[in-house]
Amino acid sequence: MHLLPAWIWIAWFFLLGAVIGSFLNVVIYRVPRRMSIAWPPSHCPACKEKIRWYDNVPIVSWLLLRGRCRHCKAPISPRYPLVEALCGVLFALAAAAVMRFWP
Repeated sequence: MHLLPAWIWIAWFFLLGAVIGSFLNVVIYRVPRRMSIAWPPSHCPACKEKIRWYDNVPIVSWLLLRGRCRHCKAPISPRYPLVEALCGVLFALAAAAVMRFWP
């Protein structure tokens, strides 16, 4: 771990946590509705339009789209980036804690 500065490791774990948070959003939305977590691909709940990969980047896409669907402009809940950010922060904090005691 000493080959790279600590901030790079912490940023990497933040990104990893945000991606896992994005997956958790899928689970949070679909499991109570008895939907598959694998199919269909991510889509707008309002217009059912498939969400493209570049509109599905954790946190960033929601901010760039101002919390709205690109196609129908329906609002997208702020819960999505909040869950992603929370997971990212928790992963970054865990990484920082482990690094503190890493030889």
